[in-house]
Amino acid sequence: MSGKPLEDMKQKLFEMNEIISKLDPAIRAAAFDILQSQYFGAPVAATQQKKGKTGNKQAVEKLDDPPNDLPQFISTYQHKKPADNVMLLAAWLYSTYGSYPIAAKEVKELGDACGLITPARSDNTMRQAKDKNKSLFNQQGKGWKPTIAGELFFKEKYNVKKGNKPLPQEE
Repeated sequence: MSGKPLEDMKQKLFEMNEIISKLDPAIRAAAFDILQSQYFGAPVAATQQKKGKTGNKQAVEKLDDPPNDLPQFISTYQHKKPADNVMLLAAWLYSTYGSYPIAAKEVKELGDACGLITPARSDNTMRQAKDKNKSLFNQQGKGWKPTIAGELFFKEKYNVKKGNKPLPQEE
């Protein structure tokens, strides 16, 4: 690749970097995935398929890995309420990084980066979130950590498992 296409790609990458560098480090990878599809079309990572016993390709199954592709994860669920979008983003963060105190600012930035409408006070949403009359989050410092009931809620509703990636460090 030479000339104009290469220069266009460089320009797009610099624009993406400018946007991503202003975000919380915990959501930079997800923001990159979102911007990648916006700037370059379909995501680069191809969907993997599992083969059945007969060797024929079956329908795409959910992989055991955490859902790395946030736009694809979000598009699987249609929520009409902004509070449900907070739960969706919290489920994705849980599936990527495991159980840790999620800051309201982090949810807001992630929601903004992927075009989801979230409440102005997502901390209040997490404070009041309940399933089967059990709280889904406990406050720890300025963040909200999923309770055992919250983890089970994410697993049941969003079909995710606890992630184990380390949290990105502040630069």
